[in-house]
Amino acid sequence: MRIGRLFREGMTALGSNRPQTFLMALGTIVGIGALTVILFISAGTQRQVAKKAERFGARAIVIIPAHGRMSQAVGGKSGETKMELADKQAIASQIEGLEGIAASASKSQPLKAGSTQTTCLVDAVEANWHHIWDWPVESGSPITQTDVDQLDRVCVLGLTPKTELFGDADPIGTKILIGKVWFTVKGVLASRGITGTGHDRDRRIVIPFSTGMRRLFNQQHISMIRVKVKEGVDLDETAQSIEALIHQRHQIDPSIEKIFTVFSTNSLVKRFKGVSESVSRLLIALCGLSFLVGGLVLMNIMLISVAERKTEIGVRRALGAARRDILLQFLTEAVAVNGIGLVLGWCLGMLTAWIIARFTQIPVAPSGLSLVLGGMFSVGVALVFGLQPARRAANLDPVEAIR
Repeated sequence: MRIGRLFREGMTALGSNRPQTFLMALGTIVGIGALTVILFISAGTQRQVAKKAERFGARAIVIIPAHGRMSQAVGGKSGETKMELADKQAIASQIEGLEGIAASASKSQPLKAGSTQTTCLVDAVEANWHHIWDWPVESGSPITQTDVDQLDRVCVLGLTPKTELFGDADPIGTKILIGKVWFTVKGVLASRGITGTGHDRDRRIVIPFSTGMRRLFNQQHISMIRVKVKEGVDLDETAQSIEALIHQRHQIDPSIEKIFTVFSTNSLVKRFKGVSESVSRLLIALCGLSFLVGGLVLMNIMLISVAERKTEIGVRRALGAARRDILLQFLTEAVAVNGIGLVLGWCLGMLTAWIIARFTQIPVAPSGLSLVLGGMFSVGVALVFGLQPARRAANLDPVEAIR
């Protein structure tokens, strides 16, 4: 018999008992659906991790102190943990393999331009901040060393405050009030967009470090240190060395409490992947269980079908059909059932992936691999679990079957 004819006969047999066909395909539907969701989440994770690494910086390390927390230090000392420029200088002089390092201090401040007001984060930064953060200006000029040395009252606007205060107008050269100090706008930062948690990176203003510390914030401590590591230097080892140095300088016992947060591009990627991998492991378990249960259901229902179709099988054998023909017919039916399950499962998976993307923070992206692997798994399950019923049908004695 030809494969096309076998397939048509198989579909006719399946169509004559649709509830039974659906039950045979149900396990495959759930399994393919779970597999599709896994691959969509995996593709989304890879895409978002790449974006996060690109935005954060491929060779970056950030150190943040626990502002406002009371820490217990080694030797019984206690007090509010703060980070100063001396910490930055110690890192620069004692840690090898650094391409650059920049300190910054940040506070939320009210802004005013004419009659328009808003609020945003103000970053007092050193002259190399744009290089260390890989954050250029879109128009105008960046913060320079001259600005820092002369305590200039100039600023570079993020896209959000620029839009809120000036709309589509060019703000360069105009004056704005930050807190109680007037600043001249000298540039506009390139846009960085919204984070996965909804934080607006562009809601910020950058001013010279000295101006912010002395004229606006009136403080000595800093909010953050960012390090850029040279090519070929181990990022994780450098981060661990920096963390150990900071704890040593502040006499902090990390076994009691982690007062400083030191994270790198690698740790950010690992943390982000951990959430998606937990979901993927759960779906993989569901996927495997669904294929197993679906295969067993397929095999048992096909065994029942063989018993119900003994007369049909006997007539075919009596009319000249070989055992191989009967075997191929039932295997074709098994593959056809799982083919139906493949299509319905893929539709179910895409719908589930859309719901996940719409109502959760889990990243999702289309993956053509879901069709390829789904097809392989569905055919594989059909051949493995459909072989025993097909053999039983092929081995029936035609005379006994007709009786």
